[in-house]
Amino acid sequence: MKIAIRTVTFTLVFLFLINSVLGVSIGISPGRVTFENLLQEGYAERTVTISTNSEEILSGTARPRGDISRWVSFNPDTRDFQISKSNPYKLKVVVQPPEDIPNGNYSGSIEFVTDTIGSVEGRAGGIVKAAVTQLLNVEVSGDEIIECRAGAFSIKDAEIGFPLEFAATVINDGNVRLNPTFTFDFQDQYQEGTVLQEELVGQQVLPTTESRITGRIDQELGVGQYWVDARAEECDTEQILTFSVVEKGGIIDNGVLKSIFNKPWVAVGEPVEFIIKFANQGKRDVSAIFKGTIRLNDKIVEVIETEEVIVPAGKEEDISVFYTPIESGRHVLSGRITYNKKLTFEKSSILNVEVSGEVKESFNIFPLLLYLIIVITILFIIRKILKEKRKNF
Repeated sequence: MKIAIRTVTFTLVFLFLINSVLGVSIGISPGRVTFENLLQEGYAERTVTISTNSEEILSGTARPRGDISRWVSFNPDTRDFQISKSNPYKLKVVVQPPEDIPNGNYSGSIEFVTDTIGSVEGRAGGIVKAAVTQLLNVEVSGDEIIECRAGAFSIKDAEIGFPLEFAATVINDGNVRLNPTFTFDFQDQYQEGTVLQEELVGQQVLPTTESRITGRIDQELGVGQYWVDARAEECDTEQILTFSVVEKGGIIDNGVLKSIFNKPWVAVGEPVEFIIKFANQGKRDVSAIFKGTIRLNDKIVEVIETEEVIVPAGKEEDISVFYTPIESGRHVLSGRITYNKKLTFEKSSILNVEVSGEVKESFNIFPLLLYLIIVITILFIIRKILKEKRKNF
């Protein structure tokens, strides 16, 4: 009897361990990676994710296979990895074809194989062998492709005599190493003339990668607000920025015209309120005034200038503009906020004006009442029929 109990117990434990082992799996995303139009001695990378359904920590190794195994490297620079269900592993797969490789298509794979289950501290566990294979395809071409995207331009305020700090994000979609060139056209506060032109060559961006480019621009501009048209030449991208030059040790004001809100449709002669939201992101209070125009068919029908509004540091305030249209059509309010001798970017809002009586009611209650009466009548009839059936029964 005791032998039978021991045998059953051993069998159950053994089956439990088998199920635990067989239940462990790993996955790779994406399952296939293709690198197109690489040059000899070129560079390309892709980020892949290794995951598992195991709550325990799995240790493993990445093993490149096939024709391109000697071209493959990893970032971080190790073939070993550790993963768990709550902590997948992200790995950059880097491919660099050698100088003497002929043009053509090449294939290979990376096999991700687990070794053991155990904690980082080395706690022992059951031995698990799980594997997944990622397929790699590489096209080596002699055609140089210069292609990129740029964005998130920024330029910081500066004290007088100090360089301007510029930054931008560049994504290299081509197959050559790229040192992006930026050109700058600086204009005065009212954008009435160019006061400075400069050029900046950024740091190298490898193919298929994204980098944050930074640089300094020497300047001898006087105190005041300026605008700059910044352009990434190879990426054919430009962006308008604004910044200020202040006295040494001066406080830098920073305000943003966030939005203009109003009713989209009104009738001729109906007063309407435009609500202009302004945020003071600087370190001291500012005096804000909205200045703009209302146009109808590109013709100015009213010039707007509001009263001063004191906006505390770090706060937002609404500035109201009231307007009564006397003609139908598409009215456009455009303008900026002037604050402590600085200007925000311009924003606009549209107001559609119709002749009185043409503005459609937003909600008509008559159809709803009609449907309600019909539904109640049907329910009454059904109830009466059911009562008659019960009587007969």
